[in-house]
Parts: sequence; C-alpha cells; structure tokens
Amino acid sequence: MYTFKSVTDFFKYCNEVAKSDSGLSSLSLTGEISEISPAASGHCYFSLKDDNGSVVSCVMFRSSFSRVTFRPKKGDKVTVTGSASFYAGNGRFQIICNSMSKVGTGDIREALNLLVKKLNDEGLFDAAHKKPLPRFPRRIGVITSSDGAVIHDIINTLNRRNPHFDLLLYPAHVQGTECPGDFISGINYFEERNNVDVIIVARGGGSLEDLMGFNDENLARRIYSCEIPIISAVGHETNNSISDYVADVRALTPTAAAEIVLEPLESLQREVDEWKYTLSSAIDYYISNQKNRLQLLKNHKALHSPGYSLSIQKEKLTAIKTRLNDIINVILSNEKQRTARVIDSLAMLGPANVLKRGFSYVSVNGTTVSSVNQLETDTDIDITLQDGTCVATIKDIKK
Repeated sequence: MYTFKSVTDFFKYCNEVAKSDSGLSSLSLTGEISEISPAASGHCYFSLKDDNGSVVSCVMFRSSFSRVTFRPKKGDKVTVTGSASFYAGNGRFQIICNSMSKVGTGDIREALNLLVKKLNDEGLFDAAHKKPLPRFPRRIGVITSSDGAVIHDIINTLNRRNPHFDLLLYPAHVQGTECPGDFISGINYFEERNNVDVIIVARGGGSLEDLMGFNDENLARRIYSCEIPIISAVGHETNNSISDYVADVRALTPTAAAEIVLEPLESLQREVDEWKYTLSSAIDYYISNQKNRLQLLKNHKALHSPGYSLSIQKEKLTAIKTRLNDIINVILSNEKQRTARVIDSLAMLGPANVLKRGFSYVSVNGTTVSSVNQLETDTDIDITLQDGTCVATIKDIKK
C-alpha cells in the first residue's frame, strides 16, 4: 500500500507514472474538438470528445500551436500527438499536445501534390505561356465575393493609386463546392463579352480546406485557356494554390493585385512631363545646331569671293533651309502624335469617358452612393449621366 501525505503528492505520483508508461508518454489520439480557447499568450486549451461522450482536456503550448497549418475550431475532427499528464494544481488529467492535423488532411495533400505534378508535366505552369498585363487597362474584371473585405481592399487600393479606373465585379462563392464553378462562370462571362482587359481572381486567406476551390483541376485548366490575362490573388503570402501557378501573374495578396494592375497616376503624369521635356530639348538642340551651320556657311570665304557663283550658293542655302524646315516639321509632328497618344490613354481613364460609355453614378445630397445600405425607400436620389443629372425616388430596395 502507498501512503501519500497530500493530494498534491498523489497527483505528482500519477504524473510520474504517466511519464514512465510508454503508452501515455508518447501517444496519438483522434477526436472531435468540443471546446477550444486560444489564449493571448499563444497557448491553446481545448477538449476532445468521442461518439460515446468521453471527453479529455488538452493543451498545446505556443511553440507547438504556432506550427499548426490550419485554424482549429469547435466541431473539427483532429488527430493530436503528445503525452498524458496530471496537473497537480486542479487534479486534472490532460494531454500535452505537440502536433495537430485534421483527419483526412494527409489524403488531401497527397491528392493535391499529384495534381500539381500532373499539370506541371503538361506544361500549364510554364512561363512561356504567361500573357503580359496591359499597361493601361480600360476596364478591370474582378471575380470574388461581393460582400467580403477583398473587393473593398481592391477598390480602396485602386482609388488611392489612380482614381480613373473602371471595374466590373463578378460575384462568386470563395470556398465550398460552388467555388470552382462560380469562378469558371466568371471567366466565361468576361471572355465571351470581351468587356475587360484583365481579370483578378481573388479571396482572403484561410486554411488548406478553405482554399481547396482554387486547387480544382477544371478551374486551373480554364484559367490556363483564358485569352484575357489573369492575376491570381488567393489568400495571404504564405498561402499557395494551383490557381497561383497557372495564372499569368501571381499576387501575394488581393491588395498587391490592385497595385500590380494599375500604375499610380503620379507616375504616368511624371512620364508625360519627361517626354515633353525630352522633346523640347531635342528640338532646341537641333535648331541651334542648324543655325550654327547656317552661320558658318554665311561667313564662308567662298561667298565673298568675286569668282564664286552667287546664284549657285543661294540655291544651296535655300535647299538647306527647306530641308531643315521639313525635318523640324516631321520631328514636331511625330512627337506631337506620340504625346497625344499618351494623353489620350490617360483621358480614357477619366470619369467623363466612363459616363460616355453608358455608366452613371448615384448621389444623395452631394454624397456619392456606393451601397444600397446607404439608401432608404422614398428617398430622392440624383443620377448623373454624361450630359446631365436626373432626380428619382427610391421605391424599393433589393439586396
């Protein structure tokens, strides 16, 4: 018989027994997360249960929890590895976990690796097939959720860099079984109508399971076959998906995609100014050089020699002047056309041209309306078109 001086001594003994038992000191256990409480310290406390109602407490310290590749939540079926222990403070039997994986995750990763190899062997990831992005897109197509943070991040970033843009959103589920089909339909929509110059495929970060829609083989093949350049902006920097590999350009985040697709307005204006300065300097230099040549010809001793044919020299000087004027006119004409093309490209991005293409915008009391949440029924609104403004009253709102 063992005699213990205190309850604490008893639990310390139980803990030593657990450490000495090979079955308890190194174990693997599968169960459903019934409760979970990530702590501010980085540790995670949770419970696992089975179909019989048995429950065991678990703890995963920060160093181990930081290596978990998904965000565990209540109801997830997981497999943990670790060791059993008795916590003397409250007499609780618990498992100290050092790893956690979702049940079936290994199978998912194996299937995903096989698909990546298959598509890579077929050449779908080759750089030679990547299409360049247009420098001045007339309209940007975006496929993502209509009510998530991603579309707002993209629009805000574009507004900050260059407010003269035209964007068309195709709403889609960004996870689940409907996700791949929605994104394929979006690509079909843009390509059949040829109404955008570039497409952004986007969603926020998530676990491997959350992003599985972007590892779909049919979606990968549709991105590859699309004639319109596609930017893949799926997840955060640490996330990778097949859509990233097969797209023409991969952006680390949706915000990065917005920065890639449209140059800053200040940069474009600076480039136009540089071209104007280069053109002006080239013309001034050419004119100055030709004037010096004319002056040398004018002062040439042959012009002052009695035996020199004055009429012949006059003809030569006239020919030089004519040629000089022709060259200057050609240079001026070419550079004016080049400058005009740049200015026209910038003008295409302006709001006036957007209105000319049949678009309009809604405002209430001078404030632009971007969401139905800003409106109420029986409210007067201003609708601005290319040639004026009309007033309407909201009769019904459909979200």
